[in-house]
Amino acid sequence: AHRRGAHRADAHAPDACPGPSRVSPESDDFSLLQRSAHGSVVRDAAGLRRSLAADPMQNIDGLAHLMQAVIAAPEKPLAWLKDFDTKPVGVTVKMKALPQHRNDFLKAFTWVRGQTIEQEGEVAVPLFKLSSSPFDDHVFYLVEEWASAAALRRHFVSGYMARLVQELQEYLVPSSESPSYVAFYGLGSGNVSSPEVHASGLPPAPRSAEPMQNIANLSALMQAVVGAPDNTPPWLKGFRSCTKPIGITVKFKALPQRRNDFVKAMKTHQRLTAEREGEVANPLFKLHTSPFDQSVFYLVEEWASASALRKHFVSDYMAHLVEELKAYLVPSSESPTYVAFYNLGYEEK
Repeated sequence: AHRRGAHRADAHAPDACPGPSRVSPESDDFSLLQRSAHGSVVRDAAGLRRSLAADPMQNIDGLAHLMQAVIAAPEKPLAWLKDFDTKPVGVTVKMKALPQHRNDFLKAFTWVRGQTIEQEGEVAVPLFKLSSSPFDDHVFYLVEEWASAAALRRHFVSGYMARLVQELQEYLVPSSESPSYVAFYGLGSGNVSSPEVHASGLPPAPRSAEPMQNIANLSALMQAVVGAPDNTPPWLKGFRSCTKPIGITVKFKALPQRRNDFVKAMKTHQRLTAEREGEVANPLFKLHTSPFDQSVFYLVEEWASASALRKHFVSDYMAHLVEELKAYLVPSSESPTYVAFYNLGYEEK
């Protein structure tokens, strides 16, 4: 069973901050961490560049495109929005605020979150959480879960959402610089006999725009976290602190013929993570399936601290998964294991 995420990200007990482990990964199990500086308010980012031939992390290149598709769905059904009234769905959305409107953006989202929970209810929207990028003070990731696409549609056509859309036109950077990328997924994962692939029919983002991910691949994140605290990068501040919870959304693309093997391995990994780490250290760990390609998955996790995540990364069961993934995933040149890494929550500055 999948553990459900709580709305609050601040309830973490002291035992979620384990001491450093003496276990170290073999160096050839991990790719080298790449870093590049992008200005005074932007921390060193890990491997932002990607091959132009590789799939992007997102599967929809703008929140407005998702809204249009979902709102029109009852009259214009889409193959990737099957089971509109019953299938739970989720999103991870990247947004970048203009520096002078960062705090206005946060106030608007604090208000709309309250309206969403009040008007839709926690049954319809069990997860609605805005988090901040550690690489750029103006970049945010919104993670949501909805009971169905129909519930998401009610949210999209609401009066409070119409107000937010108007405000975002003023608060966000131009889409040519950083679109409001969306990773849209059906909640959960399971075996299929023949993986389906559907075109979105939605316009692509400019190739010159910033990517959705802020870390090039999962192994780069592992390298950085495992190297701490002895060699902690600036974007992992508060490594040992239980007041600095973190989250990730990771994209995986399995080989079609090994898709079900991948799902089985991840379900075992999820069970072992829950048993070994506990829900205090790891309150959220869910694998979801892209509706556009059933061989593509998004893993959404929350951790009490980077130190808790490090304990997970250096475990024996994680080493076992790393070996399995080498056989189950497509080559990184086709689709890297992109990571959106974020600090849970946000604060005005």
